[in-house]
Amino acid sequence: MKPLFAFFTSAIILAALAIAFPEVLLDPGDLMKGHQAIKKDCLSCHTPFRGVTSVQCITCHKQDAIGIKNVAGAFLPKDSSRVLFHKGLSANSCADCHTDHKGLDATKTLKTFKHASLTASLQKNCTACHKNQKPTDALHRYATGNCGECHSIKKWKPATFDHNRLAAADKKQCINCHKADQPNNQLHRDATVACSACHSTSKWKPATFNHKQFAGGKQCITCHKADKPNDQLHLDATVACSACHSTSKWKPATFDHKQFAGKKQCITCHKADKPNDQLHSEATATCSACHSTSKWKPATFNHDRYFRLDRDHQASCKTCHTNPGNYKQYTCYNCHEHTPSNMAEVHREEGISNYQNCVRCHRSGSGESERGDD
Repeated sequence: MKPLFAFFTSAIILAALAIAFPEVLLDPGDLMKGHQAIKKDCLSCHTPFRGVTSVQCITCHKQDAIGIKNVAGAFLPKDSSRVLFHKGLSANSCADCHTDHKGLDATKTLKTFKHASLTASLQKNCTACHKNQKPTDALHRYATGNCGECHSIKKWKPATFDHNRLAAADKKQCINCHKADQPNNQLHRDATVACSACHSTSKWKPATFNHKQFAGGKQCITCHKADKPNDQLHLDATVACSACHSTSKWKPATFDHKQFAGKKQCITCHKADKPNDQLHSEATATCSACHSTSKWKPATFNHDRYFRLDRDHQASCKTCHTNPGNYKQYTCYNCHEHTPSNMAEVHREEGISNYQNCVRCHRSGSGESERGDD
């Protein structure tokens, strides 16, 4: 019996002490600075066995007066930036955002604001609270709908603006809102059509620019000066870009070499295209002697048409062609032990008087005539 008696006695004493000195036995932390006057009067906010209810909050903090008067009824200094939204809240929602015993700093007692605590009508009227946060740009000046149509209750950005919410007349005047977005280049300075003629309402790029809007009115270089390559071809070109390029993309181009016929050597533009082999390093003839202007290969030069270079004739070009500027000229004497007098004697015995052009009859290294005499 004695242990049970001691238990009940201790419980009664602790209960009495908790009621008499709750701030000592039950204090979970310092109250905020504004509540220091009631720090020993726990029952001002707490109801035994029920905790804190909003009913007790509004006993001191009248919702219609929050931000306007203090709890004593004295008017507070006017602050145009202060949002007076408490009078639109439910009377039992105080604890949704506020707590205490977090220290003297009142800002530490605030929870995340819940828009769900607002009345249905106030939830649709965002500017009732956020009027001072509304930007003063053209878009927001023209916008007449609810902020919630574009913004979420979590944060202002990103927004989900729908251009279809604008009036029909405003939809066509993009520049009313997007003047600061207009690039400061020649194209946009000269453009008189609406932005929507090239851009969509989802994003600026890619744009669907139609060059027909400028057909006959502008030179390409007016807008595309920065796009012009700094190579010899484009430096020498005097024709319009459209002579080679289309309006859909720069490449492939339809360059016509006839524009430069008789004016330029091929190597002027195609120096980097010249192969680094022996044939091309010794050649001084123009590229067009072997190549066409449509593509490099196949080339029109075929040595077998004149003389077949078999295994006994793998000599350097200059061995036979002593004049690199004219490959039609050649000699066989640099390898064969012939002399003009011996050749004259041998060929005259056969009745051949025209023997200076060896390959006319000797098309390979067989040593025998392969063509009949003329």
